[in-house]
Amino acid sequence: MLRRLACLTAALAALTVNPTAATDFNTLGSDYNAVAQVQATDDVSHDTTQQQQSTTGSATQTTHIQYSIRNGDVSSIGVNLGSWLVAEHWMTSAADFWQGVSDEDAGKGEYTAITKASDPDTIRSNLDYHHSTFITEKDIAEIAAAGLNTVRVPVGYWIVGFDNDDPSGQAAWAQYSNGTLKYLDALVTNWANKHNIAVLFSLHAAKGSQNGADHSSPCDPGNSHWSAYDENVANTVSLATFLADRYKDEDAFLGIGLLNEPNASTDEDKLYAYYEKAYAAIRTLSDCVLSVAPLLYKQSPDVMTDFMQAPAYTNVWVEWHPYFVWGYESTSEYDLTNTAVKTNFQNSVSQWNARENHNRLFIGEWSFATAGKFGDDQEGYYEFCKAMVDVMYQAGGGFTFWSWRLYGDESGFNAWSLRSVLRDTRLKSIFFPNAAQS
Repeated sequence: MLRRLACLTAALAALTVNPTAATDFNTLGSDYNAVAQVQATDDVSHDTTQQQQSTTGSATQTTHIQYSIRNGDVSSIGVNLGSWLVAEHWMTSAADFWQGVSDEDAGKGEYTAITKASDPDTIRSNLDYHHSTFITEKDIAEIAAAGLNTVRVPVGYWIVGFDNDDPSGQAAWAQYSNGTLKYLDALVTNWANKHNIAVLFSLHAAKGSQNGADHSSPCDPGNSHWSAYDENVANTVSLATFLADRYKDEDAFLGIGLLNEPNASTDEDKLYAYYEKAYAAIRTLSDCVLSVAPLLYKQSPDVMTDFMQAPAYTNVWVEWHPYFVWGYESTSEYDLTNTAVKTNFQNSVSQWNARENHNRLFIGEWSFATAGKFGDDQEGYYEFCKAMVDVMYQAGGGFTFWSWRLYGDESGFNAWSLRSVLRDTRLKSIFFPNAAQS
């Protein structure tokens, strides 16, 4: 998720855009023994409205919506819980856990912020407070009440609280805040179950880093070492298997995004071999959804077309992250809407959907953010947003908006915050077109 770089001028200057010839839209975009239950900070009741035709559930129905999504009867209409369990400075810069850390170090991710801090224990303590307050049951209730049915949750490899694939003995995982697994437990076993929300994990921060970006919390910022060492790949298989095993019997558990935005020096052959190995390990436990992503700069309808196909493989989604920010700085508003979205993005999704026996397409990340476009042209902006939404609903697996909330979005408008977006009644009707027509 390179989205956070939109807020960092210095980082943007260093960003390399890698469009492909096949795609004109820019895809840059993220203690097993202690099973603690987190008590909800707010006991919120809600009346879930069927806002999408066959896309949202109701707290009163007997079968959890997750099963309908997994079976392909319903598409995910959801949102990311970004910067909750994997912190991103651009989304949470006002949080206490960044205090005493330079903006430069904070912008490199959690690992650098903690290890460069003069008092790492204070940062860890403040991070734990953030974990307990940034997303609570109240948020899940509001997400359900809005008409959504899915949350995508970024997690880091350290969440399990151990590393059995660490021949060097460096124990980098131990630098992080301990005990975050209890929040994932609360989400899956309690909040999402109660409010009929499906949960999809995203392996955002793999050991060694799969992209070198801040949202993967790299030990060596800017560099990807995930595929360079077998121990890193083995650790990621263990992480995915651990999560599948832990939550396989939970109604709200939808599945796992096996690796978020692999990029940089990640070896493609090793990436695909990892997907196969993780699939084989998880299928001994669960038939949950497993999403696979191509290298970030290769997101296109011509990539992964014959990879892990049905019927030999089941419940495999292919994940894209189309953002219309980076690489569009010089694009006119007209071309952004009519060429980038209505033509190029539409054609890419249509081409994918036209393939026989293809795995469902899942748009795991996207937003209404632009590179400073539209200004006072509100109608033009609404047209752009509607064009995006029209295509998003064509993805067979559905979509999850980036993200639910940011620090400071309690008022005003922020195109990265869905709870902010939905306060605009026009955008809400655009986001939920079926509800607007009913």
